[in-house]
Amino acid sequence: MSDVNREHIEQLVKQPGESLVVEIKTWISTDDPAGRAKIIKGAIALRNRGGGYLVIGFDDKTMTPDKDSAPKDVRSTFHVDVIQGLVTKYASQAFEIAVEFVEHDDVIHPVIVVPPGVRTPVFAKQQLTGDGGKMLVERDVAYVRTLNSNNTPSTAKAQYRDWDELCEICFNNREADIGRFLRRHLAAADPSALREFALTLAGNGPVKESVRERLDKIMAEGLGRFLAVTKEQGSLPKHGSWEVALIIDGQFPPQTGLDEFANLLSASNPSLSGWPVWLNSRTFQDADKRPYVFDSAWETLIVALDPNTFTHVDFMRVHPNGSFYSYRALDDDISSGTRAPTPGTALDIVLPITRVGETIAVGLSFARALQADEQTNLQFLFRWTGLKDRVLMSWVEPGRHVNPRTSRQDVVTSTLTVPLDTAPSTIVEYVKAAIQPLYQVFDGFTMPDSVVEGLIQRMLARRF
Repeated sequence: MSDVNREHIEQLVKQPGESLVVEIKTWISTDDPAGRAKIIKGAIALRNRGGGYLVIGFDDKTMTPDKDSAPKDVRSTFHVDVIQGLVTKYASQAFEIAVEFVEHDDVIHPVIVVPPGVRTPVFAKQQLTGDGGKMLVERDVAYVRTLNSNNTPSTAKAQYRDWDELCEICFNNREADIGRFLRRHLAAADPSALREFALTLAGNGPVKESVRERLDKIMAEGLGRFLAVTKEQGSLPKHGSWEVALIIDGQFPPQTGLDEFANLLSASNPSLSGWPVWLNSRTFQDADKRPYVFDSAWETLIVALDPNTFTHVDFMRVHPNGSFYSYRALDDDISSGTRAPTPGTALDIVLPITRVGETIAVGLSFARALQADEQTNLQFLFRWTGLKDRVLMSWVEPGRHVNPRTSRQDVVTSTLTVPLDTAPSTIVEYVKAAIQPLYQVFDGFTMPDSVVEGLIQRMLARRF
């Protein structure tokens, strides 16, 4: 298994939290049947979810590290050959896993990485029993990641309510193969015509005026709240920004409470990057970075500017009525790595693509988790600011070549309508439509379709 996103893995250990694609376990023994069963069921469940991570060495209730129960040799206990052997022996379909190790607070934590790509449900192909013949893994059972009554995630045997989503995940992966086949064989056609055809088939059209007014209102209110709360924090470094307003435009059951709503969003975020959009920070050690309630919505402000760690200026607002807002400082202005450009001078050529793609995928996941009806559309408004005099360049992936192009425009917006029945694996055309207004201000630049598709596929596979 290749192309594991190391930054993502490190964030899972430094800021642990469970979701439908992340399972947290305390220390378990790979020599003990009960410990092996947890790994087997966890790996099968994550594979059936479309891939994910099993993070070991934390209390799954408090998310604090368990420093006293770690094995003497963590790396040999959780060696990839040991874990792969369990998966191969008990899973009905072979799939390759990886095991990464992250040292945090003087403890080495293993992270078992389960890849996406399931096309038919994975079952346990043989049983495993423990002391006294206790059944630990049942033969011919599909294990899945599912939600409990309070919207917290767990691993369990698939029940009737889980099968629709499991089958949809498998179908989406097959649909992605069909889409790639069509794009390869239609490569000679005019790209703009293909894009228009694809969006027409998907039902995408211009955002209606009334919807645009609502999006503008969410954007304005969100920015106003960001400015208000950061005023209390003190000065921030000068930076450009990218924002998104989202409306889940359809019917869905009302939420029973704000806590259950937060649990639902946390569990259903697909965590496609190390710092996902609308992330859950309730388990963060720093209380100032945890969400709070304001005007019946959850808000989160995260300002982290220590150059020795990851740097962020983020503000999020999520409302149970289906409206969402996110503000982020451009990575180009606050990153501290050796390749990072001088703040205010550059826009990386890759980051807007993966950021927009992740936002669409997370929005689709949220809407489905909220049980929105089939006629629902996701209405997006994207905005980039502070672009004037920036040069388009590639500093995140320096191997990519791009001729220097400069923007004379300071602000760019784009809108997008995405039907709820859009498979995450087919969002490429929507991403192209959303980012085109941004790239065009850099001397008319157009990102090649093949590059966008490759980046989105890597992002969906959590390899970016």
